Amino acid sequence: MLSLEAIRAAETRIRPYLAPTPLRRSFAARERNGWLKLECWQPTGSFKVRGALSTLSSLTEEERGRGIVAASAGNHALGVAYAAAALGGRLQATLFVPETAPRAKVEKLRSFPVTVRETGRTYDDAFAASKRFEEETGATYVHPFDDDRTAAGQGTCGLEILEQCPDVGTILVPVGGGGLIAGIATAAKTLRPDIRIVALQAEASPSLRESLRLGRALIEYDAGPTLADGISGGIGLMAWEHRHLIDEVVDVPEAEIERAMVALVAEDQVLVEAAGAVGIAALRAGLVPGLGSGGLRQYVSAGGDRPVVAVLSGANVDTRVLARLLASGA
Repeated sequence: MLSLEAIRAAETRIRPYLAPTPLRRSFAARERNGWLKLECWQPTGSFKVRGALSTLSSLTEEERGRGIVAASAGNHALGVAYAAAALGGRLQATLFVPETAPRAKVEKLRSFPVTVRETGRTYDDAFAASKRFEEETGATYVHPFDDDRTAAGQGTCGLEILEQCPDVGTILVPVGGGGLIAGIATAAKTLRPDIRIVALQAEASPSLRESLRLGRALIEYDAGPTLADGISGGIGLMAWEHRHLIDEVVDVPEAEIERAMVALVAEDQVLVEAAGAVGIAALRAGLVPGLGSGGLRQYVSAGGDRPVVAVLSGANVDTRVLARLLASGA
């Protein structure tokens, strides 16, 4: 289990390399008290750099000497590559991504001094290849979510939200593997137990809801087609072990995700990938229990209307996809 102390320690480790991301009022949310946590403005375009810096800065000299390996749909690999460079660039990093990873992420990744291996069609394929590489070479594995150091790094986002918006009532968090929600929920619920934590997934990949229904973590999940590749597939044990901190799970239809991406560009002038847009998509469609489209309902137990913060987890969207959505108006 994560602790507030571990998250604060991660914050100390990563702060020399990462400034806090802004929290900004949203017009696209259609909520008079809706706010955007702009993790899409991280230097790699994703929150994943928090966990990567937290983990890599914790490695022993022996672990560093063996080199590092990771698998990713794109954003975690970018975080690891950035962290390795920020920490001195002496780490040998081999990063596995699926052949279907968005070109925007892969091209950015190749700008770092790392070895990129495009393997298989899915994240699960890339993950399997990366584990084989770990076994064959002895490289140190840097997991994208199922590592307490990684999740603690992601939890620093929760600390920032509470510092920037002390009266926050609800935090909307995209869920892929689940390190982000485990970290944010631990920080928020420890400091303010009355905050609601809402998990968002694409309707095409409802692995968290299905895990809860079946009573076990679905580590692998055969997702349907979705633009939200960053939150597609199974959840991790970190998310499963912290499920008691999640108040609601919302699955968002693909059409609503696409409309939200366009609305964020048009109304908030913010570029967000599909996985990062699910919170705003859910708000606009009135899918979050207790929140109506067009205005917040009161939480009597929480003292009335309170801000809702949607975590925009990433901005690495393929330009061809973006052009199609803008042309269609989604």
